[in-house]
Amino acid sequence: MACTKSALGLSAAVAAATLWAIAGVIGKMLMTGGLSPAQLVFYRSAVGSALLLIVLFFRNRSLLRIALHDLPFLISLGVLGLALTQYTYYGAIQSMNVGLAILLEYLAPLWILLFERLWLKQPLSLVKILALLLALLGISMVSVQTAWDARVSAYGLFLGIASGVCFATYGLMSQSALKSYREITVLFYSLLFTALFWRLVTSNYWTSFQRLDDSQIGLILYVAIFGTVVPFFLFVFALKHLEASQVGIASTLEPVVAAVIAWIHLGERLTRLQMAGGFFVLSAIAVLHLKRPKRKMNN
Repeated sequence: MACTKSALGLSAAVAAATLWAIAGVIGKMLMTGGLSPAQLVFYRSAVGSALLLIVLFFRNRSLLRIALHDLPFLISLGVLGLALTQYTYYGAIQSMNVGLAILLEYLAPLWILLFERLWLKQPLSLVKILALLLALLGISMVSVQTAWDARVSAYGLFLGIASGVCFATYGLMSQSALKSYREITVLFYSLLFTALFWRLVTSNYWTSFQRLDDSQIGLILYVAIFGTVVPFFLFVFALKHLEASQVGIASTLEPVVAAVIAWIHLGERLTRLQMAGGFFVLSAIAVLHLKRPKRKMNN
């Protein structure tokens, strides 16, 4: 039973990474069409939280209930975890090239592993170390061409590293929230507070929305549903069955899938080095099957 849940969690993390990669390509199309990164993040989180509210309201309103003393934590989850992850990532892209920004964001499994070891006192197994090294090597190879060509500013480097730390923070905080709440509840409130945060810092969101054509609105809905609600639910679901470091390592598949999609649909070049990097990332995910953590059953 534990093995089945572990495999299910790993499959969910891989599926989430794949959907994020597809949404990333669509997001690039929307931003090329004139939408700012901040506006895109606001729309995806606002639409996503609204859809989840409708589902929860009509299916199970009890899942909307939270303890008042948990409110500051859930606000922090949305702002420090999800909102700032996206802000620092898009800010890094604006300050440096995409390849290096991706490389720095996906240092997140390293930060998670360090936190688990230093603060949570979890054992640092050989399997975890091997999977992490394979994943980091693979990500480096996938993004190496653009990363090496990067002109890096100190501010851009700070944002890139911060994006990885924030992504790690979101994973760890979500896993903590799952001790008290269901996956969909954690996701709803993280998206809700992300949307509220971006509403406060984003200007002209309504004016920009009125300028969108039907195809752009359709793409925004796709990103909100299949690039936000579904993959983040899968990500949080994976955190319920795996350690945060394992989910983080599995998530490194995202830039690999994005590179393949860009090669197929955008005509971008896919080098042998990048293909080898993809193999290493897949190997890292396979290595995670070598050891299933012993987790206490709740039922």
